[in-house]
Amino acid sequence: MNASRISIGHLTLSQRLGCLEDRHGNMCHLRPKSYRVLEILAEHRGALVSKDDLIAGAWNGSVVTDESLSQCISDIRRALGKDDAKLLRTVPRRGYVLEAEAEAEILSNPASPAWVVRAVVSVAITAVLSISLFVTTMSPKATYMATQEVADSHDAPRVDPRGQDWRERDANDALRAELQDTLVSDPRNADAWAQLGVTFWLEVKHSAWGGGRRELALSLSALERSLLLGGGALAYRTLAEVRLDAPFRDARSVVDALAAAQAAIHLDPVDPNAQMILADALLANGHAEDAIPLIEQPLAALATPPDRYREIAGLIYLVAGESSKAVEEFGRLHGAGTFSGMRDYTGWFLAASLAHAGRIDEASTVVRQARISRPERTLQGVAVSLNRLADKGALDTVLDGLRLAGMPG
Repeated sequence: MNASRISIGHLTLSQRLGCLEDRHGNMCHLRPKSYRVLEILAEHRGALVSKDDLIAGAWNGSVVTDESLSQCISDIRRALGKDDAKLLRTVPRRGYVLEAEAEAEILSNPASPAWVVRAVVSVAITAVLSISLFVTTMSPKATYMATQEVADSHDAPRVDPRGQDWRERDANDALRAELQDTLVSDPRNADAWAQLGVTFWLEVKHSAWGGGRRELALSLSALERSLLLGGGALAYRTLAEVRLDAPFRDARSVVDALAAAQAAIHLDPVDPNAQMILADALLANGHAEDAIPLIEQPLAALATPPDRYREIAGLIYLVAGESSKAVEEFGRLHGAGTFSGMRDYTGWFLAASLAHAGRIDEASTVVRQARISRPERTLQGVAVSLNRLADKGALDTVLDGLRLAGMPG
């Protein structure tokens, strides 16, 4: 075999050209670090390459986090495509193996829990346009009832971390201790690993607790372990949320978030949380119109939808051009004290929605109120405060509305 050309599934790694080529000669260029990681793995084909060795080889001794390496791995798997991504195998807490095709066939044994994870991801990466048909097959009431049946029928964990008040730090710590005790006696408990990942993610989400990169790495590690053990929708939807909302830009990936969210809803299509996170991921990937039927199901099915559901719904409506519906959703949040709590930034969304709906005077009033109590004074300041909006089109829509409402640049 020509050492400068290494076959990886349907692609060839050309070391002379520094890229991947398909059978027709079309080239796929990875980011330099991602290419170097793949090159190292290809040079050690079939052997475990530790994270430390990959970082040392690709970053030449620079200090970087595991998350930077994870981003490179995600880049490589996207380039390989859904059929060949299985060739790049994660060995939890240790590193990665680029399998030979013959070894990958062994891993494709349907009896293997890891095969189930890869199969779900493959099924999940489907055409976005098919989602609307999939999620509208059940009425909101039927969706809610089926959700209860699924929750009752599973061997579910005793406590759902998402059901507790995030402000109760002690409750989160107590749940984590319980889960860690469970995993000591049952280290292959996929549900416990998923819940443990959620507890660390709560630390990151609510930074007043001191959560940071360490907690994010622990969350991702626990979620990965859960998925390797055949974990379910909770692990996937939490992973999707992490990839959408991580406070560190290098930990976000809207493409990975969409794949994980699609996997979650494939496993549990009637779960309102799965529907919400998939709607959010579609919005982040520029498919607001396809997200509308998804977010409307939990809004109609739940007697008191969480504020987060309404926020995502409002943004989807706003970006999709249904500004009057956006006003309705954000108006509920604003009426609850938008500028004096965790979700105070949603006041900017209300003002933008009002402006796009032609209600300029009302939008201007909201902007004036906001500029009294908020630190942002210009459109540029608002853009910085809303940096979690992954889709540039969504941010531009909000800023355009605020400009119409008289917000200075």
